[in-house]
Amino acid sequence: MTAIMKRKVWIVWLLCWPLLIFATFYFFPPDFTGNKADVLALFVLLAVVAMMPINVKGTDLFFIQGISLAVFLRYGLFVETILTQLAILVFLLNLRVTKKDSHRYPVNMLMFMIVSLVSGGLFYLLGGSTGEFSGNAITQLVPSIGYILSLIIVNQILLHFLRIYIYKEVNTKFFDKDMLWEAISTGVTLPVGFLLYMLHTYLGTIAIFFVGVPFVLASLMLRLYYSSRKVNDLLQQTSEIGQQITQSLDIDEILDLFLNEVKDMFVVDYAYIMDAEQVENLRIIKSFEKERGIQATAKDHSFEEGISRRVWRSGRSRLYTKRAQWKNLTQGILPQTANAVISVPMKRNKKVVGIITLATDRVRSYEKHHILVMQILANYLAVAVDNARHYEETKRRSERCPLTNLYNFRFFNEVLDEKYNRFDENPTPFSIILLDLDHFKKVNDTFGHHSGNDVLCGVANRLEEEVGNKGTVARFGGEEFVVLLENHFHNESLQVAEDLRCAIADRPFEIFSDLDNGDRQVIYVTASIGVATAPDQGDDAQTLIRNADRAMYTGAKQRGRNRVASYVG
Repeated sequence: MTAIMKRKVWIVWLLCWPLLIFATFYFFPPDFTGNKADVLALFVLLAVVAMMPINVKGTDLFFIQGISLAVFLRYGLFVETILTQLAILVFLLNLRVTKKDSHRYPVNMLMFMIVSLVSGGLFYLLGGSTGEFSGNAITQLVPSIGYILSLIIVNQILLHFLRIYIYKEVNTKFFDKDMLWEAISTGVTLPVGFLLYMLHTYLGTIAIFFVGVPFVLASLMLRLYYSSRKVNDLLQQTSEIGQQITQSLDIDEILDLFLNEVKDMFVVDYAYIMDAEQVENLRIIKSFEKERGIQATAKDHSFEEGISRRVWRSGRSRLYTKRAQWKNLTQGILPQTANAVISVPMKRNKKVVGIITLATDRVRSYEKHHILVMQILANYLAVAVDNARHYEETKRRSERCPLTNLYNFRFFNEVLDEKYNRFDENPTPFSIILLDLDHFKKVNDTFGHHSGNDVLCGVANRLEEEVGNKGTVARFGGEEFVVLLENHFHNESLQVAEDLRCAIADRPFEIFSDLDNGDRQVIYVTASIGVATAPDQGDDAQTLIRNADRAMYTGAKQRGRNRVASYVG
């Protein structure tokens, strides 16, 4: 809701609410016959019930309708309207509505007042009467049914209006789950209210105790029961999420899946997953923000203090129900609109390896049992990420040369085979560049094998720099390297090969000789290079490599080295 709309709501309330109260008093004056203290007792009962709402599928239900019916039938519309308004005020105060959401006061009070006036007015139109129970319930049956139906329908009409024209919600439906839950709660509580009305006529004040206390206890038990059901449902969802994320071995996929499930499981406007393993500052690796969705990030959470850093240092979870509890703790990533926050550590082997922080603009959206659920989810995530990292490391080692960190020839061969297998789908030429360092044995004999390894690593780095994203570089074996160039014609590949030759030959390599007490040496190295292009110069992977090898030896090595040669069939 925009700031302008909020101001309009307050103006409408200030203009309409006093007039409606006065009109109700004038046309439906209160009936205070009997013990006036009973009115206070009924208000206390209403207030207690209003402080025990049950949140069902995002809808707050509180069972005041039954009590308000008893008040209406006994004391008339004005008293029922006043007590209901006060009960709504207690309900909102109990929710600790923030200044940002203060418009909920006029919205809810006006809505319930209109519901009371329409339902009460229909009751009178249908011939109903208020006051002490006459002993004939049949005469009140039709008006009471009209009262109940109008209570449900008018309430839903107003909610539908608010969603569309005030809150600007799209795709809202008139007949939805909110209406169903409202009808169920009203249908259950109104008979209790009618019973209270009848007993109050015969028993007096004691009837409020006999009916009210069991009603409050039943409301409390239902609230506790539903809370336990919510916890059980959350734990079941937690188990399912744990199974899903531990089945994947891709870290990015795991984090995306985790955030998608968590934001559906909780009320989440902002979520941050941070890496805390072997880092000086917490590093955000994945985030969700309601305006931007899920994003991969890699920035340090480097301010001096904050909620997540406190969790990191202490290893204990933290829960805040509103902004006032944490606003002085952090100058960090949480936006100004955030209120409720929950932050939990990800632990592995009793060590904190990450932090998960959730936040929402709504107050009191997280409860203590959410910490338990999030801690279980955090442990699942820590295990899943650890497994994925081990898998990636094992895969990397199986694909890479341990010395140069280039791909090894086995992996390169698989990539080349795959190129041939998919050539029919993508019939574009590709080339092999095979290069061998000239007189490399002399480098090993003169400076030692460790120095020779330094040269190999230097050559590998230059090849990767030159090739970039144009292809794949691998170590063929010994002092030989091989490059696969994607989507390159033969002449283009020859030019790339010449650039590689110059990158090796024209710039010296700095080494520290193993055989001369580690003295610094600057040496030059050259390479002989052969090029073959598919499909014309090789109709399968091994033929293409063999032809590039022939070009290197017959066209480059045997003709003086330090040159590029093309395969000639």
